[in-house]
Amino acid sequence: MTYNHMVAYCIKGVTRMLSKARIAISILISLPLISCGGNDKKTEVITPVVEPQAVVVRNLISEQVGGLDNLKVPETNADLPQPLLDDGTPDPTFETTEAKRYLGKQLFHDPVRTVRLDAAKGGVIEAAGTGSCGSCHFGEAGSKAGMQFNFNVGGEGRGYTDAEGNFIPRRRPQLDILPRLRQEPLFVGDLMVDHLPTLTDVYEDDIGIPSIAIKDPNPGELLQSGRFDALDSVSRNAPSVVGAAFNNRLLLGGFAGEDHNSVRGLNPFNHPAQENIALLLLDAHRMLEAQSAELQRIPVYKKLFTDAFPEEAARAEQEDDLNLLINDKTILRATATFMRTVVTRNSPWDKFLAGDNNALTDSQLRGAKLFFTDPADGNGGAGCFSCHSGPMLNKQHNDPDVVGTGQFIEENFINLGLSDHPLQALNRHVRNDPEFRDDGRKEITLRDEDAFEFRTVTLRQIRDSGAFFHNGEFTSVKDVVEYFNNGVPQDSIAGNASTLSTRFTHPRGEGSEPGLGLSEDEINDLTAFINDGLFDPAFVTFDPDSTTDTFQLNERDLTYSLHRPDLETLGAVDGRVASGLPQDNNDLLSRRDLGIDPPLDVTDRLTVSLSKQSIVNDTEQQDTHIIHNTSDSMIDTHLIIVLKDLPDDVVVLQHNGMTENDEPYFRLFLQNGVITPGDGISHTIKLRHQDDSEITTPISYNLLMLSGQGNP
Repeated sequence: MTYNHMVAYCIKGVTRMLSKARIAISILISLPLISCGGNDKKTEVITPVVEPQAVVVRNLISEQVGGLDNLKVPETNADLPQPLLDDGTPDPTFETTEAKRYLGKQLFHDPVRTVRLDAAKGGVIEAAGTGSCGSCHFGEAGSKAGMQFNFNVGGEGRGYTDAEGNFIPRRRPQLDILPRLRQEPLFVGDLMVDHLPTLTDVYEDDIGIPSIAIKDPNPGELLQSGRFDALDSVSRNAPSVVGAAFNNRLLLGGFAGEDHNSVRGLNPFNHPAQENIALLLLDAHRMLEAQSAELQRIPVYKKLFTDAFPEEAARAEQEDDLNLLINDKTILRATATFMRTVVTRNSPWDKFLAGDNNALTDSQLRGAKLFFTDPADGNGGAGCFSCHSGPMLNKQHNDPDVVGTGQFIEENFINLGLSDHPLQALNRHVRNDPEFRDDGRKEITLRDEDAFEFRTVTLRQIRDSGAFFHNGEFTSVKDVVEYFNNGVPQDSIAGNASTLSTRFTHPRGEGSEPGLGLSEDEINDLTAFINDGLFDPAFVTFDPDSTTDTFQLNERDLTYSLHRPDLETLGAVDGRVASGLPQDNNDLLSRRDLGIDPPLDVTDRLTVSLSKQSIVNDTEQQDTHIIHNTSDSMIDTHLIIVLKDLPDDVVVLQHNGMTENDEPYFRLFLQNGVITPGDGISHTIKLRHQDDSEITTPISYNLLMLSGQGNP
């Protein structure tokens, strides 16, 4: 090797090493070279400039998706996708305005609307007004339900915090008011109080989604319906609301947005997907045709509808008919406007796209590179971007309208070989067909080539979803990544269908081994990017300086005395939705979860026995109590132990607080949030005299047992 060749080889090696650096550096390398003229030695200065790894990855991503603008979220709500007129201006019917968005957000989270209950069709009137859209879609769960089972009316509870401050979603059937329907469970977790999933109608001659009454020639009389039974349940995992503006089909089978003239479409106004889904869900979740009368009685809502729909308000006033202003159509239009504006803008990923080279951690950056590297190229990528592109990472990367609602339709539905959601057992039971399966997109199109295909969903804010895929059987992002890495179908029926996607089974190309072939470190990196790189804290916790709005109604939305005194004058109550009810749910357990109602006295459900009493160093009494649930019902959330009738000179050690009556209490965070009937826990109480004097006679006291998240 000549001297010049050796120098070039060394420089190349140095450059390779430097390319791994995360910060921009320039190195001056001075090496002696032999001049062409003979023996005179000259010094040539070579200065390789090495780009930061973040820049390298950003350039790769830009090349893969046709420019970074195809991934960036518009800065304002007005610039988010919305229906346009032929001249390119917003269609006034669907135009995004702040007044409509705010009204829609209030409506989404207000339980006052769920009042379409009919006892003759199985409804339990006591459950009226206890649920809302927010029962299955809330911010702490990434705008999903956070659980495999999703219950609206007929359910109870919202969630609780554990000892580490983590929010644990928890909503379940309200067993004390729901009739028991059978003696044997149909699926794991069946409490035998649910008859049908909400979108199943049973006619004399047909069974299926609600559109069969219109599309089938003569289905006969409606015999049973999940839209009217006692428990409002969904037989698929609740989809995220994030990025709803960026799709032309919504719901996991694409029911929302279908043309009304299609084989199974139910879109009588031929609205865009966002308005159509609002209509379908008003019908499914006990609101349609009954909600308007409730809202018309509330002065705050009259004001909000007037602000949002000034033309309709003028006609209503002129004709003295409030129905012209507050009706199902204006309700669904406001709700759709809110859903269109549900986006995140300030995740580490967004900051990275904006040019911040330090926004992503090293692991997240490696994960982003894997996400946007095609595994078929032989470079060891994951290729997630082929299905998860666009600003919301929910569309095909080659969609001509990737930054809008999209032009592709069927390309966004994929068969990943997944099993059914457990609640599909109800459909099998009512059909008397053990072979019945949820066939996804085919339910809407009736085409065999769409069997078992489900819509690609956003990955933004997915970290807190709790349950993944349409069946809800995966409980973490890492579980999902590992499923793709293996490339082996979970279910034999969907997995043997001709529609099974080779992008799932053989993403590295025909003839390759199944799956992605990622190492454990690469799996962790990809998980880190999806989990935390795409997570925006302002979606959950109100940040007045963020351009991301919380999904839940926040301090700015609900502090009427400060931000909307006009609504306070009309009766709006700080901290409550416009109707005056709690946000999302109004059942008793949810009210305790939210700390609105005081903790429930459960003393008579428990037996307390003193298992051990000792005096330590003559001055400290330690009492260990065994607490058993001897009732037929669960003790929920937190168990609060209040010490009553203590002598005045006694101090309780390590207690959690004082009640309103100045009595010490302990807050016990229960495992899985409950003490089930027959189970128990133990707790040790430590006491001493204020002057640390000797305890000659055991200190006596009584215990009051409470459950709930509020303070006693």
